[in-house]
Amino acid sequence: MTVDYLSAINKQGSGLNITQIVDSLVQAETAPAASRLQSSIDEKNAAISGYGLIAAELGKLKDYAVSAQGTSSYEITSDNSAIGVKVTDQSLTKPFNGKLTVSQLASSQTLEFSGFSSKAAAINKGSVNIDFGSWSNDGTTFTADAAQSTQSLSISDSNNTLVGLADALTAISGVNATVTDKGDGTFSLIVNTETGAKNAIRLRVTEDSSDAGLATFDTSSNNQTKQVVAATDASLTLNGVSITRSTNTITDLVDGYEFKLNSTTSSAASILASVNSNSAFTKVKDFVDIFNSVNSSIDELTNKGLEGTEKGILARDVVVSGIKRELRSLVTSSLPGFEDNPRYISELGIKTERDGSLSLSENDFNKAFANEPILFDVMINSLARSNNPSVKVSHTSTVLQPKGGVYNFIETATDGDSASLDGISLVGNTSSSGIRSYAGVSGDISGLRLESSGVSQSATIYYGQSFLSKLTDYIDDVISPVGTLASSSAKASSSISEYSEDQAKLDEKIASMTERYMSQFSAMESAVTGFKKTGEFLTGFIDSLKPKD
Repeated sequence: MTVDYLSAINKQGSGLNITQIVDSLVQAETAPAASRLQSSIDEKNAAISGYGLIAAELGKLKDYAVSAQGTSSYEITSDNSAIGVKVTDQSLTKPFNGKLTVSQLASSQTLEFSGFSSKAAAINKGSVNIDFGSWSNDGTTFTADAAQSTQSLSISDSNNTLVGLADALTAISGVNATVTDKGDGTFSLIVNTETGAKNAIRLRVTEDSSDAGLATFDTSSNNQTKQVVAATDASLTLNGVSITRSTNTITDLVDGYEFKLNSTTSSAASILASVNSNSAFTKVKDFVDIFNSVNSSIDELTNKGLEGTEKGILARDVVVSGIKRELRSLVTSSLPGFEDNPRYISELGIKTERDGSLSLSENDFNKAFANEPILFDVMINSLARSNNPSVKVSHTSTVLQPKGGVYNFIETATDGDSASLDGISLVGNTSSSGIRSYAGVSGDISGLRLESSGVSQSATIYYGQSFLSKLTDYIDDVISPVGTLASSSAKASSSISEYSEDQAKLDEKIASMTERYMSQFSAMESAVTGFKKTGEFLTGFIDSLKPKD
């Protein structure tokens, strides 16, 4: 009960509890507004908490997607660590069983020019021509590779140092050069090439007539004295067939596979690759279980409280309702680019139930997977491929994401600058070996990279973005620091600030009203007190006029 000290002190007043009356009047006038403001603040705080829960649930889906991407339905075994094997394109892979022997690894040529006093030692001016090709076993006879053009560089006042020559050589594709402190007071120029017998180099020097000395680096006639390691091809046998390659990472030995040669072997290594439907089913079933768990959590948060159920804290949130719809739409949407016609993850036996959850029949999965193993990639792995073996395509960017689809590649010349993909010009260049490299940097093809060789080429390019890749992209848009949920949380926080300002204004109004009512009631009390005193005076006066006994 509110204590009215004013009335307690003033015994001559009305006797009413003025403080309690004033509080009641103010509360009656302001309580509805205060209640609405507090309810709004509580609702926005709950929404912010709910957004955090939604982000955490979607994060579970993303974690699964990231961990699953790159998974192959093929099980590969090698009984020798000297040879590593992995699937690079499941659209091309078939079960494989082979015996592989490695008698020699591919190596790069290493040249050493020694005896210099410092990195900045002057080397004298002139020009250097760099020819690519192969040296004989004794290192004395050079055969130029017609597929690789001669490169040249100039040594002038601006780069007339040992390190200047190293930088100029490194700028040439296929060559790397460094200056090394030998530790004995001298420095050496170390020159390395790419691996492969035909990637060795010959340096032909033309000295400046007024500044002789650059011929120290000419290897036309003394390669064997400068060559520390000879360039060689990898030599191997596959099921008894002798094969050579210029690199130790081989992607064209068996379609769809990459072989990594780590060392030579003393006996044939057994390589076995086969489809494992059980592991593929388990991977897809894991997704279904995680999706259903996330879907259930979102449903609980958005439950409208019908039929006696508990209402969710995001029951009326249109943003989260939109996220639910988009997730379910992604599950049923088409995935173009894997083949001429779009594919669907439902082809793997995944069904959408009426409540939005997913189900998976193992029998349906096994039948579909046995007929078309590529369906696993439709869900798990994005694939890029070409119908022309002279045109290679890939997508490795973590920033640029091309749109799934079928594209038409056309080259009109072999200068590395005359190609288009679906009518969009490509950025390109040509390497010293004649390989033309292109990149899509805008539009639907942004992020695709292509390589072509030989004459001008044309090809049909297939790029299929997997379901998990599309799902990850969407989740990133939703849960990123500038995504949908972050934006909604920011708006909710802004609303809370506005409501808090309204509460402060209401508090000021309450204080003003209380002051006004107290002033009015105090005036009333003063009047009542005055009336009582006047009444007491008149009563005493009248009593004084009465005759005394």
